[in-house]
Amino acid sequence: MRLTFFILIFILFVSLIGNFFLFFRNPSSGIANIADLKKQYPLIAQRALLRQNSNTSNDLITNILPLRTEIHKIIDPYKDSFALYFEYLPTGTSIGINEDSEFTPASLLKVPVVMAYYYKKERLGLIMAPMVTLTPSELNTRFGDFYKKGAGQSVSLDEAAKLAIEKSDNTASLVLADYISDDDYRYVQEGLDIPLDLKGKAPIITAQQYSSILKALYISSILNKDDSQEILDLLSHTDFHDMLPSGIPDGVTVAHKIGLIDEQIYNDCGIVYVPRRPYLLCMISQSDSTTAKSRMKMVSKTIYDYVAGYR
Repeated sequence: MRLTFFILIFILFVSLIGNFFLFFRNPSSGIANIADLKKQYPLIAQRALLRQNSNTSNDLITNILPLRTEIHKIIDPYKDSFALYFEYLPTGTSIGINEDSEFTPASLLKVPVVMAYYYKKERLGLIMAPMVTLTPSELNTRFGDFYKKGAGQSVSLDEAAKLAIEKSDNTASLVLADYISDDDYRYVQEGLDIPLDLKGKAPIITAQQYSSILKALYISSILNKDDSQEILDLLSHTDFHDMLPSGIPDGVTVAHKIGLIDEQIYNDCGIVYVPRRPYLLCMISQSDSTTAKSRMKMVSKTIYDYVAGYR
């Protein structure tokens, strides 16, 4: 009788240990799994990884009024020559100054072109990068060196996507635009809050509208998580550090894209990955280069200091 009792106790103990282990290993628990997912997709929103509410604290900021006041002090003297849209991503709380002012996004539009390319790869189930032949009409010397490969050369579209983002290369972007179909681009466009036109007259959008491109990547709402993560990773390795990133300390990831028009309008929009407090920032300065860089650095630093230092 006593032996049977101890056997039952042993079985119960083993069962409890097993259930405890399974609980912490079960992806549905959201405990062990979220850490693994964040390692695999560090630039994707946690809510997009689990597609459900998480108990993990974002150390939420509940009061941005002091930040709003400070930003106005900096930007108001610029009048309508500067536009800004800020969004604190854990809650969606935002600050806008001239955020509805329309501007030509220029190279910022390379991001949805790259997104449409990745979407086409997803749609066709492509694993290997397609190869295409450069045409004379695709060679553009204004920004980037991809044109130096020359017409008639075979190039990888994955390489073109990388250069279009990291180097803002015009030739690379044109190669991608010729490869994707209007339907591919329309699919991406319909998932965004902006009026885009792939060919023809350049579109006019606002800082707030452009933010929908970055948010679509952040929450993986258009592309799958792997492709969204890959594009955000490309955006975090761009060659341009003298505007939005210049106000951010080294070591903090910034996934962003710049644009400029005739050295008179400078744009920089991105996601700043402050630990547990990521935010989106889009800035447009109608000015010379030196003025634009000075303005953006000051605004970017002010926002970062507030978000990172909030208690």
